[in-house]
Amino acid sequence: MKRTAFLFLLFNAGNVFAQTDIFPGTWAMTSMAQPDSTAVYFELHIAQPQNKILYPAQIKIQTQNFKATYQLLLVKKNDGQLIIGRHKFPKTETPFSLGAWTILLNGSFNLSNDEKGNPVLAAKRIPAKRFGFTMPLLSSFAEDSRSTALRINNFLKESPIYLQKTNKQPWRSADINNILHTYNSTAYFGIIDTLYSKSANAVIQFSENNKSDNDTVSVMLNTKMIMDRMNISAPIVSQQITLDTGLNILCFFADNYGRVPPNTAKLNLVFPEKKFTLDFTTKENMSATFIVAKIYFYPGQNNNTAQEIIDRKIITQKIKQREIKQIDSIKATSQEITLAIWDDAVEDGDSISLQINDEIFLPGIAVKKKPKFIQVKLYHGENKIIFIADNLGSISPNTSVLEIIDGKKRKSYMIDTNLGQNNSIKILYNAEER
Repeated sequence: MKRTAFLFLLFNAGNVFAQTDIFPGTWAMTSMAQPDSTAVYFELHIAQPQNKILYPAQIKIQTQNFKATYQLLLVKKNDGQLIIGRHKFPKTETPFSLGAWTILLNGSFNLSNDEKGNPVLAAKRIPAKRFGFTMPLLSSFAEDSRSTALRINNFLKESPIYLQKTNKQPWRSADINNILHTYNSTAYFGIIDTLYSKSANAVIQFSENNKSDNDTVSVMLNTKMIMDRMNISAPIVSQQITLDTGLNILCFFADNYGRVPPNTAKLNLVFPEKKFTLDFTTKENMSATFIVAKIYFYPGQNNNTAQEIIDRKIITQKIKQREIKQIDSIKATSQEITLAIWDDAVEDGDSISLQINDEIFLPGIAVKKKPKFIQVKLYHGENKIIFIADNLGSISPNTSVLEIIDGKKRKSYMIDTNLGQNNSIKILYNAEER
């Protein structure tokens, strides 16, 4: 078969890591409030981030009579600060549950160095006497557990937390996808359902329930601080933002809880075709430290939210119902690669859909003689692309040519899918080798 000789594409290849990310790995400490008190062992496992911003993490707390593991999301506000998510999902707790007490560790982990020059993460809590909902009473715990529960309460609420790095290996777990992707998980970690926009431009507006409360907030888009520690009680001029093509991450931070806790600020994200609200007064975001919105923008595509939800469900169903044939596993040297898809035989009406990293759903791509180019930004570690046949065209099976463009390297495949089998390719990318 005759193959296309050259495919031309220009994109920014300067996406490099200037230095190794210090945050991923294991951080730990042992706390002794008094010489005769129960020791609390605290361990923090941090994974590689999504888009250098969102860090899935796991906390382990252990005393002589209590052991628990919690999963949470950390958000990088700047090079020296990770904001601690309010929502700490218990994977294991024995012999009792702390319930909402985990919210006492709200605030940030701040990076510094000890006297020997070793990195340290120090917890800085957001002061609050109330959180907008009822906290467990000590009397609600079994009598033989109350002293242990009180010790952990005091540790989370006020004990100095200085974590030393004990292991540079990033946390790895199948649960990481549950933290980063809302449709994978029944738990809420501070990321709202994915937004889709037809326009690259939007306006940020603010409102607050209590105008004399002195709540302050910050807004960050794709590592760029748009507004830093803005007092919502004062008049704030609306701010225009511009989205990048593909995935954008908007972070809305509650920097304090004002005079009357908790923070009650609302952010309105206004696009020409619709408006979204990020609201700290809702039940799931009450006393939260951040709300994250993932926003996808692809020029020229009809990103209708309702239709995207329907397409996602259809693609997910086709993946679950069919076998998946892995056609290759490769390593990429560039964080951004390009997929070129076309029909080099008879153009017979074939159409395919793609699922990229359990997150991006591209339905109904018509396979034609003219190549279709799709840019993909890889995550550190394993990336997976699944190809799903929407139909069989006029000539069975559904066939197309895929070319993966990785910098100056190119590799081609025949995609051969049908209504009973999907194709997949694994792409490994190591950000630390850049």
